[in-house]
Amino acid sequence: MLRQIIRLSVVAAIAIGAGLLVQSAGAADTVDSLAADPQRLREVQKLCKDDWAGTGDELCTMASKAQRRRFMGSGKTPYTPHPVDLFPSLKKSRTPEKTDPVAPDAE
Repeated sequence: MLRQIIRLSVVAAIAIGAGLLVQSAGAADTVDSLAADPQRLREVQKLCKDDWAGTGDELCTMASKAQRRRFMGSGKTPYTPHPVDLFPSLKKSRTPEKTDPVAPDAE
């Protein structure tokens, strides 16, 4: 009986320690910190690939967002600082220009 209690307490202590270790490692990780540290990002991605549920949905989602941010950037590009005006003749302040080459006959 005493052996079983000792075994259960040891198992509980190990489980609590492992849980705290995972929480402390995951608490320090943010999308920005993972995007800035490619080695840590690779480690988290490997953990998520092996066991998504065990690693945690929040940490794996942050790793996915960090990878996307590293690949796509911040979304602000110097190439098109303002939206492209596709139809300049159809502005809100103006009416469409008439391009009828044939004028009606005046009778």
